Amino acid sequence: MPWRNTSARFGTIAKFFHWTSAAAFIAAYVVVYYVIWFMDDTSVESMPVLNIHWALGLLVGFLVLPRLLWRMLEIQPKDPPGSPAEHRLARVAHWGLYGLLILMPLTGYIGTGAPTDFGVFTVTGFNETALFHWIDRFDLSWDAFEAPIDVVHHFVGKWIAWGVVALHVAAALYHHWVRRDDVLVRMLPQSE
Repeated sequence: MPWRNTSARFGTIAKFFHWTSAAAFIAAYVVVYYVIWFMDDTSVESMPVLNIHWALGLLVGFLVLPRLLWRMLEIQPKDPPGSPAEHRLARVAHWGLYGLLILMPLTGYIGTGAPTDFGVFTVTGFNETALFHWIDRFDLSWDAFEAPIDVVHHFVGKWIAWGVVALHVAAALYHHWVRRDDVLVRMLPQSE
């Protein structure tokens, strides 16, 4: 399987970014809903589980810039047959997904005061960064700063992200089962 994209297929690098981001994004949801449904999210026992959510979210955030650069610099497979309006809508939907891949990790990180432990290294909580200490000079407490960021993160996560992801999956399945084109197949890990 080629590393780089062709006009007909995505290469290994694009597939790696896609599937790693998708798996980390969905796993972060599974973990946080586990905490919400089965644990007291304010208890000490929930912190190691929440740390997994934070680590997965930061992984998504760490991947998004190289993923966007790869998308902008690399050839993209040709659009499948369809109207210009459908192609425009697909581009808007993809940029909406990229927006989520930026917004969710960003608001998650800057709205969390706890460090994220990756085992071999730790990412400090935003409240301990030089940027927050600079913001703090404007007499903005951590609680006053964190609360609206947390509201955005939870609102987008609860009411927008799932819909956008579901539309993306539905569109891929529509192309595969109804249109019977190669839109889904060209992004599958083992496709040639």
